[in-house]
Amino acid sequence: MAIYHLSVKYVSRKQGRSAVGASAYRSGERLHNEYDGITHDYTNKSGILHTEILLPENAPREYSDRANLWNAVEKAERGINARTAREIEIALPRELSADEQIKLTREYVNNNFINRGMCADISIHSGHKHRRDQEHEEAKHDKEIYQNNPHAHILLTTRPLDENGFVKSKTPFREYNEKQYVHLWREEWANAQNREFERMGLETRVSHKSNADRGLENEPTIHMGHKNTALERRGIRTERGNQNRAIEERNRQRYEELQRRQKEREQEREQNRNRIVTHDLSR
Repeated sequence: MAIYHLSVKYVSRKQGRSAVGASAYRSGERLHNEYDGITHDYTNKSGILHTEILLPENAPREYSDRANLWNAVEKAERGINARTAREIEIALPRELSADEQIKLTREYVNNNFINRGMCADISIHSGHKHRRDQEHEEAKHDKEIYQNNPHAHILLTTRPLDENGFVKSKTPFREYNEKQYVHLWREEWANAQNREFERMGLETRVSHKSNADRGLENEPTIHMGHKNTALERRGIRTERGNQNRAIEERNRQRYEELQRRQKEREQEREQNRNRIVTHDLSR
């Protein structure tokens, strides 16, 4: 069953982070940050399915190289607390193949970010949790959505550019920090998935709206604790793990029931519209 997730976060020097380091971790590469002299080597990271750079037409072609792009970002940012990147994290529908997930992500990024003049660094992860990955400092900013759920990290530039590189003023891009754009990007991701489901003839649909807005109150899961979590990761089922699985199943059933009721209401509205049209034509 598809789940909906889209979150917006920032990479900032105030956090002790860099765009170079964030990109290296998400892409599983070795990148050197020319700004602070630190080399970030994440070539042993697991679960990376696909990476690519997407650029607007006016971007310098050398920015298609990950190291060139993010070192240019670091050089353009002067402030010690500067935000060097915006990150969009999205859950990818498991109803789609890997190639279809890539295509859908690429279209969403082009339609919502590249067309606004941003450069995008896409990394698609399998969602499998590996203990060795959690040893990295950057791991705490790489929250898994659900175990075994594929998802994409989209690192975006936060400064306008021209054919010569990033410009001095961020002013034209500051409006993208407003909540209205977060709401827009969330809605557009739901719409993009639902269009794909419809194209494939699937009844599955997702919504960007909160559970409360949709009239759905999920039952919260219980705290696992580190011992139970460790056992579960080793494939050993625990009592608390079983309780959480039962809660998740009840939540799934609530969600499916909500979808069923919504579909019935939509069918009823469509029937009413058809009756009105038929009545008007008969007059």
